[in-house]
Order: sequence, then structure tokens, then C-alpha cells
Amino acid sequence: MARKSRTQPKQSPDTLNVLSKVYKTAIYVRLSAEKDETRDRKTLINQRNLIKNFVDQQMDMEIHDIYMDDEISGTTFDRPEFERMMSDMRAGRINCIVVKDLSRLGRDYIETGNLVERVFPMMNIRFVAITDNYDSSKKDADLMVAVTNIANDLYAKDISKKISSSKQEAMEKGIPVGRVTYGYKVVLDENKVRVMVEDKEAADVVRWIFNEAEKGTLHSVIAAELNAKHILTPAQYKVRHNIEKLEKLRGVKWTVDTLSQILKNEVYIGRYVTGKDRVCLYRHEKRHTTNKDEWYVFENHHIALITKEQFYAVQKNKRKVIKPAKKQTVNMLKGKITCGCCGSSIHIHPEKYGKVYMCTHRKRYGKDSCNCLPVKVDDIYAAVLAVIKEQIQVFIDREKILKEHHNDSSVIRQEQVYTEAVNKCVKEMDRLMELKSGLYADYTEDLLDEKEYLQLNREYSQRIEKLKIQADEYRQAASQYESAEKTVAQLKAEMLRFKGKRKLTQEMVDLFVAQVRIYENKNLEIVLNYEDELKKFAELNMEREAG
Repeated sequence: MARKSRTQPKQSPDTLNVLSKVYKTAIYVRLSAEKDETRDRKTLINQRNLIKNFVDQQMDMEIHDIYMDDEISGTTFDRPEFERMMSDMRAGRINCIVVKDLSRLGRDYIETGNLVERVFPMMNIRFVAITDNYDSSKKDADLMVAVTNIANDLYAKDISKKISSSKQEAMEKGIPVGRVTYGYKVVLDENKVRVMVEDKEAADVVRWIFNEAEKGTLHSVIAAELNAKHILTPAQYKVRHNIEKLEKLRGVKWTVDTLSQILKNEVYIGRYVTGKDRVCLYRHEKRHTTNKDEWYVFENHHIALITKEQFYAVQKNKRKVIKPAKKQTVNMLKGKITCGCCGSSIHIHPEKYGKVYMCTHRKRYGKDSCNCLPVKVDDIYAAVLAVIKEQIQVFIDREKILKEHHNDSSVIRQEQVYTEAVNKCVKEMDRLMELKSGLYADYTEDLLDEKEYLQLNREYSQRIEKLKIQADEYRQAASQYESAEKTVAQLKAEMLRFKGKRKLTQEMVDLFVAQVRIYENKNLEIVLNYEDELKKFAELNMEREAG
């Protein structure tokens, strides 16, 4: 497929003034996770106001939206508001991004540089870092980007190392780090050290859950009763009591999974276990599970909410419950289906009316984040099958016509046409080379003067070179035709094998389907394999018939 050039023609300053446009601008604000916990939100607000005032003063900018990521490290790009901004960029809702400085976009030199120097220009996005005095629409802006990026990357690595070292020391001493477990809260003792104490309101709920589970009450029944009594879920409780700030509140209902997590957590018997997983931001390592011998285990670390006897009795009851095996849904289009609206991956999700293919971005951030509506799995499979069957029929019809055409004795096979053309070129080249070799003899015998000799020698050389090019083109065309013919022959056997199929199979998907994209209003784009080969084969046959 031909790639469309995004290069814009150079214009004079006067022309630019006349054709100036107003940029749909995104304000992006980020506050680092490594900032002190006691700081208030003024830093975030001040950052936002600085950018807003800057944009308001620009004649060619208007604010489309403000994106704010709070307490998220710049060494990762897995940030909710950043992802939302990138989604709006891909959807064409914004064409300009303004930040306070380049480090607000990210402190990873490689990824940030890739965004600023490749992704944004490719998407025709203007990028402005105010305090770095960087504006991608101005000349010679790239030099400062590289220097600033390197400094930020070194700073990020230094900070990340210090944070990792601090957290490692806390884990080794049993000092609580990370999220607080439901039923507890973290306070500072007389030595200003973080310790876990009982959070009575939540702790009473935990005790009630264990009591019911010990009786043998089903988890689904326990969850239903908690929901009926309007007991706050752990997520709701943490938000209500300002324990955590969530961009989007999840877990608004008690579920079996939530209860299972609580009932198997040894923290409720006074045991504190940390180091089960690790992550290293500055090395770009993903979070990974560690071996059990790498864990830090502290017995009687804090006050227990239940006895060990009750805890193990509940575990024993859980083992008695035999869960029916879930029937796994086979995703035949795995790795081949994507969202045409935002570019995110598409996964299968169960709904009341059946299983659907749904955009993961829409699933995570809500219906307003992406216009790609869920589509029933069966409807997608039916559409894919219909396109495959249509392609098979078109191929068979075309083959039938070509076969009848080939039976005509007056039709010369294309390979023969190319071979004759190559031979003709070679024969003419030999003739010209013979004439050219005789020019010097004619010149020495005064049959040609110097001017005539040089002119004829140049003309023969040019004609020979042109014939060489023509011969190579004919050889290449013959090779392409032969390759296309072989591919079509192989494909023909496969197509005939699936001609009468009434149900889509994984084998058919693997063979025929290259890509499926879901767009707005449930519109589908189905790209098949071999389309280029079939098109080329048809073009070659058309050339033959025209010849």
C-alpha cells in the first residue's frame, strides 16, 4: 500500500500569516509520584494555571481539554489522563499539546524523544514545552529537546534509585509501604514510623465476613447481603475516607472475587508479608512476581482482626466448594481485531445479551472515551465468513473466465510474451554493440570524423542502456507473473476446500484474515490475506489480454 506523504510544502512568512490556523489545544499536567506526601494540590493547580494563561495569550490556540495525572511517575507512560489525551489525538480531536516543561510529558529519554521527534510530527501535532522554550512549529527546536531529555532521564534514574532503596529498606524492617489493606489504617507512632492499626468501621465488616464464611455461607450470599445493607466496598470506603484517590471509582458492588481476596489474606491474622512482587521504574522493568524465598514475612506484626483457627477453618471450607469449570471462550480473531476509532485492542466480554467484542479503552475508561460500540461475537464471525465466501466465489468466477480464455488457441501465454520481448531486446543490443564496435575502425579509416564518431558512439550507448533496462523490466514482470501464478494455484486449492463451509473456523481465520477493525456505528473493515497477490495476478492477466 502506498504511504501518503505528510510533508507540507514550504511557505513564505506572508503566506503563513494568511493561512494561520487555530490549534485545538490539549493542556497536559502531571505531578510526580516522588513528591512529598504532605504537599497539597496547589502545585498541580499552579501548573495548570501557568499553562492555561500561556494558551490564553496565544492567538492561534484554543483549549480543547485539560488532562491531569496526579502522583504518577514520569518514567512510565501508563497514565490514565495521558492515555485519554493520546486517544483524543488519534481521533483528531486535538492537534496541539502544551506542557509546563518536557519532563511533564515524561522522564524516559527514549520514549519521550520518540513521541516528540516521531509520533507527534507524524500525527501533525504541534508540541509546546513552555519553560523549556520549545515549540515544534519553530525552526531548530530539536537541539534543546535532546539535551533536556537526557538531563531528565538521568534525574529520573537517580530519583527512582533513591525511592527503590528507601522502599527496600522499609520492606526489610516491616514498615508498611504501598496500599493500606481494608480493615486497617496506617498512622505514625511516637518515633514517627508508619504502623498498622485497626480501622474499627472496616474491621467490623471484615470480622462479619469471616464469621459468615466460617458458617459455610456461600460467597455470593454474603456479597448480596452486604450490597443489600449498602455497606461500602473497600474501594468506596477508601475514597470516602480519603485513603486513596481514584481517577475512576470501581468496585461499587461487593463481588465474590472481592470476598475471596479478603478471606485468603493472612494480614488479618497479624502476619505481614511484603516483597511478593517487584518493579524497577528506572530500568523500565515491568512488575513481576518474586519467588517465595524472596518475601519478607513478619509474624505478630500488627493486631489481628481474627484468630488463626478461624482463618484456617475458612480456608478449609473454601476447599470443600467445588467450582464448576468455566467454559473458555475461544477468540478466533485474537491478535487480528482492533478498534478503528482509537487503535486499542479488542477483547471478548460477556454481556447480558451474549458475548461481545469490546474496545479495551472504552471498557476501561467508559463509553465517552471511545465511539466504538460493542458488537456481538457471532455477528463479527458471520461478517467475516460472508467476506471470505464472497472472496472465494469471486476467485472461482475469475478462474472460470481465465480458464475459458486460456483454452483459446489464439491466446499466447504471458510467459511466452515476456520471453519473446526479452529475446528481442537482447537481439537488438547485440546488433547495436556490433555497430558500436565498428565505429572506431570507421573513424581510423576516415569514414567518420571525430564529431560523427562521438555522436554515434553516444547514441548507441544510450540505446543499449535503454534496452538493458527494458529487458530487466520484462524479466521482472515474468518473475512476478510466475510467483503470482504459483500463489494463486496454492490459494485455489485452499479456497475450494472451504467453498461449502457454513461456519467460520480457526483454520479459515488463520488462512484468510489479516486484520479486522471495528469503527463507529459498528462498521467493520475486514482485510484479507492474498488480496495483493490476487490483484496483481488480475492486473497481469488484464495486461496480457490488452496485449
